[in-house]
Amino acid sequence: MDSEVLAEVRHLFAPEEGALANARARVPDHLDAPTPEVGALLRWAALTCRARTAVEIGSGGGISGLWLVPALGERGVLTSIEPDPHAQALATSAYAEGGIEARIRAILSDPTAVLPRLSDGAYDLVLLQGPSSSFPTALEHARRLLRPGGILIARGVLRHGEHAEQLARFLDALAGDELLPASVLPLDGGLVLATRGDDPADADPAGGTRH
Repeated sequence: MDSEVLAEVRHLFAPEEGALANARARVPDHLDAPTPEVGALLRWAALTCRARTAVEIGSGGGISGLWLVPALGERGVLTSIEPDPHAQALATSAYAEGGIEARIRAILSDPTAVLPRLSDGAYDLVLLQGPSSSFPTALEHARRLLRPGGILIARGVLRHGEHAEQLARFLDALAGDELLPASVLPLDGGLVLATRGDDPADADPAGGTRH
């Protein structure tokens, strides 16, 4: 895409000012923060599923949180699990500058140690980003953490590198998961969008769904 066209599209649909612009200026490339377009996609997903609770694996230096939290409603909360102390520090600064720190449950820890402690069906949106070594385990938990109709987003699932084997396992498991019908888009290094379906155990004999 022409750079001038992209700049205009960003200005119209994914503007970043204030705390967001400052956070992006601070975050180094290796932390793989979402681009403005992906940030706008996160906001759209949260609004589309009327999310109030979200969990992210990897903080993106706080940029994903700054995009997500305003879309979670006045009392919405983002649980952000970040294993990298430097990324966590950048995210904490971004949350404070953006005035959203009270709505972030920031956890500095290995995601595989934290995810088992989160409640079943308590989340409207799950975002996987950053180092992908934990993606296969995170997928297992996303399946139970999401409420029916909730959205799973995973970034960078088609990238090569040291975690290629884990990403292949992640994609293979997702492709065979009837409870999480998904699409993989060839952008942002491979972007997964999936929606948590109803558990067959919740369906009544007449074909409806128990509530």
